[in-house]
Amino acid sequence: MEKGKKRKAKKLTKKEVLMSGTGLGRKVIFDQAAKKTNEKTRGNYPATDAILDVIRFGLEKGMTKGLENEAKRFGELVMTSESKALRSIFFATTEMKKEFGSDAQPNTVNNAVVLGGGLMGAGITHVTVSKAKVPVRIKDVSNDGIVNALGYNFKLLEKKRKRRIISKADLQAQMLQMAGGTDFTGFNKADVVVEAVFEDLGLKQQMVNDVETHAKPTIIFATNTSSIPIAQIAEKAERPENVVGLHYFSPADKMPLVEVIPHETTSEETIATMVQFARKQGKTPIVVKDQAGFYVNRILAPYMNESANVLLANEPIESLDRALLDFGFPVGPITLLDEVGVDIGAKIMPILVNELGERFQGPDVFDKLLNDGRKGRKSGKGFYTYKGKKKTVDSSVYSVLGLKPEAQWQKKRLRFAAYCQCLTRRFAVWMKVLFAVRETVTLVRSSVSASRHSLVAHSATWTHWASRKSLS
Repeated sequence: MEKGKKRKAKKLTKKEVLMSGTGLGRKVIFDQAAKKTNEKTRGNYPATDAILDVIRFGLEKGMTKGLENEAKRFGELVMTSESKALRSIFFATTEMKKEFGSDAQPNTVNNAVVLGGGLMGAGITHVTVSKAKVPVRIKDVSNDGIVNALGYNFKLLEKKRKRRIISKADLQAQMLQMAGGTDFTGFNKADVVVEAVFEDLGLKQQMVNDVETHAKPTIIFATNTSSIPIAQIAEKAERPENVVGLHYFSPADKMPLVEVIPHETTSEETIATMVQFARKQGKTPIVVKDQAGFYVNRILAPYMNESANVLLANEPIESLDRALLDFGFPVGPITLLDEVGVDIGAKIMPILVNELGERFQGPDVFDKLLNDGRKGRKSGKGFYTYKGKKKTVDSSVYSVLGLKPEAQWQKKRLRFAAYCQCLTRRFAVWMKVLFAVRETVTLVRSSVSASRHSLVAHSATWTHWASRKSLS
């Protein structure tokens, strides 16, 4: 646009004039905006309602009074517990960007391999190529796995193209950074292998052996195990100092948290390199001690077990999920199990029980669900049935589990029952896992940052919440 030349005003349509230029039209717009906003926030974030009120006030009273009201409402919001919690998370996350979990200098990753073409492997491939800008070769036991992983990435990139986030040329360029096969071609060029195969110790140890045989001696083997101690996976390795845990959360292309888990002899360079690598993928890495379940699953498992106990007490699926959504969780516990996969839960629980004791033993529901073909979203049905983006509670699951659902518990009691288990485990895990990486101490801010991804951000602190809530 030439200097001094005014931009031509966009001509409004009759519908736009009617909706924005009349009191009735504006009321409809603001009512719909408030409704849509509340569907997302569930009343937990006062700022969203205040923003709409401020805009409405400014339109009705004029710019001067509108700005005065905005300043007043901003001052009120700054003093809320929600603001305090969100500021704490922001500063904690900012501070974590300065940490590498080690004093060593991280090495540059120029090429990567992903073992496994499933949803997790495909997601890891996506963030490695699109964010870290590192080319990836995917290895799977079948060509179908490679095709599925590449297809998954194309759909994600095509969605970005349609939203004009990237161009068609960008899409093609990123797809060209992905390759795949069933053999070990290209392993000799890779700096890191991210393993995303089934949760089986023997299989993972075999993967370590295969990589050490076909890759260069300096390659880092990063296992995406969700519960198996890394020391066990590295037990038969020729170069155990290059083995480390790198635990992503599903879907890997969306969830920001990553656990970096060094075992006793993992080198400092390996730790620093993986923290930097995860950060370039757009993740928030936390370094935790090598114990079964690590950080997230050690606090998540009791929460899921207690939620299952509530379900088996005949509480409806939707009541339980809705209660935790209204509290501020991004998804309800039953939905979460479907998303993670019932089969994954069935693999993890015995490992946690074996390593950490009977207190991690959950109710006996996995076998019944799996025998009925219910793995969760991946199989099209679990506790819910899935058709495209739509999901509905599958009422037939109640008969599979021998239940007769009837809503009996108040929301407050449901929240407390599920969250209390998670809460008490956090205290123990902080002391045993998060605060004990080697001889260093992982700061509390790491825990606060982790809470953004796994728990609630709108409460001032979860300890404050615990001190003022009761079963009544």
